[in-house]
Amino acid sequence: MDSPLVAIVTGANRGIGLAICAALVRQSPGPLVLYAASRSGSPIDLAGLSIPPTVQIRPVKLSLTDKASITALSTMVGNEHRSCDILINNAGLYYFQEKVTAAQLQETLDVNFRGTLNVCQAFLPIMRKGGRIVNVSSQSGQLKYFHPRLQARFLSPDLSFAELDTLIGEYSQTSTMRPRRAGPPLAYFTSKAALNAATRILARDNPDLLINCCCPGWVGTPLGAQAGQPPKSVEEGARIPLRLAVGDIGQISGRYWANDSVASTGHGEVCDW
Repeated sequence: MDSPLVAIVTGANRGIGLAICAALVRQSPGPLVLYAASRSGSPIDLAGLSIPPTVQIRPVKLSLTDKASITALSTMVGNEHRSCDILINNAGLYYFQEKVTAAQLQETLDVNFRGTLNVCQAFLPIMRKGGRIVNVSSQSGQLKYFHPRLQARFLSPDLSFAELDTLIGEYSQTSTMRPRRAGPPLAYFTSKAALNAATRILARDNPDLLINCCCPGWVGTPLGAQAGQPPKSVEEGARIPLRLAVGDIGQISGRYWANDSVASTGHGEVCDW
């Protein structure tokens, strides 16, 4: 039997993550081992989906704010398969409110940026050459919301992780990073801009992999519904991440992918962020 395709999806128990898992199972052309990661580690609900005997779904526990949890998962995958083909970082959070507490600000940055980056770095040593990492971001991370001075810093071709962490650390102490819109600085905007920048660094430093980020659109999930009635289904929201994970994207890496609007249902294209 051929070596299985090994894939990890975080935030796999609901919403876009669950839709991504279902699509990977349906589209799998051969053997697949799918690690469906969530904070609970519970089995995912794929009721009504016929799972081929060549597909193995492994529910696993993962907390993005617990480095030991992240290390344990990458070690498990490495021990069981010695390599990984696909890593889709879908898990994230958003406090949709005018003011966030200091604890909520810290959690937003620790989950959406630092935790996701920690997962990427933990899996890099076992990613197979040509493997793909997909970071699910948001249009909220676009640099048009930030001051031009910050845009230049985010986009520096020589930006290091230490410099990026310093840049994000300033957010907690100053209003310099205020998005260019009404209201207070938003931790979610900053966390996703940081994730986009981290994706560029990861791609630059790992040329044997395809590492991209994307906006799935405004999708009907508990997170998306905080802002009103989302126009897209979870299946439609899974389209761009799936394209980056298993579709034909040439050798494009380090880019931000999206549709022309958060309501569009296409499969995405490279955009400036």
